[in-house]
Amino acid sequence: MTVLRVVVVLAALCAISAHGQRVRVDEVPMYGGMDRAGVPDLKAGDDKLIADTSAHYGSREKAATEFIQQGFNFYYKDSLGMAMRRFNQAWLLDPNNPEVYWGFGVVLRDQENMCESAKHFDKALGFKRYFQGMYPDAAQTFALCGVSDKSLSEADRAQLYERADKLYAEAVEKDANKGNVYTSCATANFFREKYADAWAMVKKARETGGQISPELLRALRAKMREP
Repeated sequence: MTVLRVVVVLAALCAISAHGQRVRVDEVPMYGGMDRAGVPDLKAGDDKLIADTSAHYGSREKAATEFIQQGFNFYYKDSLGMAMRRFNQAWLLDPNNPEVYWGFGVVLRDQENMCESAKHFDKALGFKRYFQGMYPDAAQTFALCGVSDKSLSEADRAQLYERADKLYAEAVEKDANKGNVYTSCATANFFREKYADAWAMVKKARETGGQISPELLRALRAKMREP
């Protein structure tokens, strides 16, 4: 490999994060929007991934589903970089799978990039397919985007909160894991400074098997005495 090609590939493998830090481009959703086909070595690697995994799992769609599951497994272990790499590989295989964008969304949310996360949840929701757990994740992200982005107009912030409330209401109706829905809503209400509503959701979460973090309870008690 020539020196020039080494430089091109290394540049392609890096991106600048929102905090100005250099990160691996495969740890940025959709590889940061780069044209991977324009870098021969990356294109060859992508083509091989698609061919090999499609043959192994039976189709690109089945391979993507497996990589999404691996991505969430890494996410639940708090290995966000590896999670994003798997979600990116799933995206290469099947960009029409809404769970890919759910994966992008949760990783970005945990990286405290709330409004960028919300964009991916918006994409996931646009497929009009219901997945247990996705709606409360999306709702919380919309709410936290509204809280964290001080540049939003009051109308835009209110729209985000309204959307979050509607998603939570639908999740209460459809999700089997009600405890998770109420726990998520309690967190969102806390950051929206709706402390009485947060306590109401804590109560419902406890009644339905939700796991309330001690950190949230301490923070909530510091703002309002438990009813």
